[in-house]
Formats: sequence, C-alpha cells, structure tokens
Amino acid sequence: MSPDLVLDPSLKVWVLLPISAVMILVGILRSYVTNLLQPLPKVSKWRDLREQQQLQKARLFRGNSHVLVSKKEFLNRQAYLYEALTSGKYLKNAVKQNKDQMPNPLSDPNASDAMFNMLKSNAANFIPQTVIMWWINYFFAGFIIMRLPFPLTLRFKSMLQQGIDTPDLDVRWVSSLSWYFVTLLGLQSVFSLILSNSNAVQVIQQQMPAQMGMPGQPDMAKVFAAEGESLQVAQFKSSTDSIEDRILDSYKL
Repeated sequence: MSPDLVLDPSLKVWVLLPISAVMILVGILRSYVTNLLQPLPKVSKWRDLREQQQLQKARLFRGNSHVLVSKKEFLNRQAYLYEALTSGKYLKNAVKQNKDQMPNPLSDPNASDAMFNMLKSNAANFIPQTVIMWWINYFFAGFIIMRLPFPLTLRFKSMLQQGIDTPDLDVRWVSSLSWYFVTLLGLQSVFSLILSNSNAVQVIQQQMPAQMGMPGQPDMAKVFAAEGESLQVAQFKSSTDSIEDRILDSYKL
C-alpha cells in the first residue's frame, strides 16, 4: 500500500479554486453569448400554418372521433379529411415531384440557416473548452489537487488521474485535468442556482457534443398520404354506445 501524500494547502487557493471559478464564469458567459447568437424568430407563412393545422386536424379527428353521436357524421368527416389529405390542395408546395426522384435536402432554403446556427453553437462550445484545457495543461499539468473522502474502485483511476502516470497511487486522488472534466459535467446544480432554469439547461446542453442532423424538412406529401391511410382504416365507436347499460352497471341497478 502506498503511503499517503501530503498536499500543500496553497494548491486549493492557486489550482482548485481558479479552475472551479473559471469553469463557472465561462459557463455563464457561454449562456449569454449563445443567447446573443440566436437568430430572430421568423414569421411563419400562411401556407405553412395551413399545412400543419390540416395535418393536426386529421390527427385530432382520429383521436377524438368517439365524441361524435352518429356514424353518418363520422363518415362524412372521414371522407372530407381523407380527400383533403390525398388531393394535396393543402400542401404548401403545389408542384408535384416525380415519385422516383428523391428530394434534395440541400435545396431547402432553411437548411443553410440551420447549419449555420449549429456551427455558431458548436463554436461557442468548443472554443472555450479548448482554451481552458490548454490553460490547465500549460499551467497546472501534473498537479494533484484533492483527495475524495470515499473509496472507489480501480476503474475510476483513468478518469480521476488523467495526466499522472503513477500506477501505485490511490484512486481517490484527483488530478487537475480530471477535475476539469468533473466540473464540466457536474455544474448543473450551480448553474441552476445562478441562472434561470431554462438558461441552466441550455448551458448543460451546450457542453454536450452536438449531433449533426439531416438538413431539410420531411416530405409532407408522404406524411399526408400516411395520415390519410391511417384515417381511412379508422373505425367509428361512439362514446354513447351502450350508455344505458353502463349507467345501470355503475349504479348497480
């Protein structure tokens, strides 16, 4: 068993506290910078709203058709919504494309804006992290700054002692570089106290690597066709069916 180390008390003042303070200040600054880089909300066009509302109308009809009293009323609305979905008159793009031709996602005018906004968010995230990691490696490389008060298994050694090549050292000792990663992932409670809840969640999400998604929007013609098929196979079942028997059963008459 290796002997216990005696740490200089000044390490807490000149290493531990500066790293913790810098991580908190950079997280707060990143939150405000990201808010400034957010684009202004765009006004939705009436064709887009009509398209979304028509799709939502069909979904609400399928989920709440039991409130209708008669089957005739159900069939009339079902036929009307099915014709509206399959005819394509409520689509914002009235030009019909070839079915064998795949739509180009890069032709979407909103794709470039989304990719540029994601690039700004990633830059606001990775640049401060890279600078802080360089700062810690340059000034505090090889420092052991604290010892955890609870025992750990050897699997935590690579996580808590990064930058220190000492296989016989107790796993509870924490290096300066490992403390950076611990604070990077464990400051959610601190940000919740300092910032509002929405800004705190935003800071935590910014620290995670952003995933590259497919640009563009889904093919709404296919979405409308799929919703029309689901609407066509919907069956009528009114909430008033056998209501007399259910009332009598509820009162045990």
